[in-house]
Amino acid sequence: MTSTVATILVCEDDPSLRLLFRLTIEPHGYRVVEAGDGRSGIELARSAEPDLVVVDMRLPDCSGVEVVRALRVEPVLEKTPILMATGSMQPGDRLAAEDAGVDAFLYKPFNMARLIAEIEQLLERRETGDPSLPLRRLH
Repeated sequence: MTSTVATILVCEDDPSLRLLFRLTIEPHGYRVVEAGDGRSGIELARSAEPDLVVVDMRLPDCSGVEVVRALRVEPVLEKTPILMATGSMQPGDRLAAEDAGVDAFLYKPFNMARLIAEIEQLLERRETGDPSLPLRRLH
């Protein structure tokens, strides 16, 4: 990674989980910006241009899939890695998320070390432009 600090957008409606993400991610040298719903997450992504997005599958105003679709049509965000966080996902939801352009899944409750490892891999993929890294499903 370059010497600039990567910005990670966390789009999660649960304030305690947003805090958990922040407390897990920031000590590893990343900047975290937060949104509590999908629409504000989309707007924040447009203005902050994050290096990576973590989005909850279930948000109060729209689905995480809708957020992913909205980000994928933005020229500056279309290749931004997106990690979908979910407590449970029906097969149809997972397929919709994959079709929308999700790069990896993180299932709640999640392991902190694996979260950081996945963030680092996705950011490396973004920097190197290596599309061969597979879609991942973390537990």
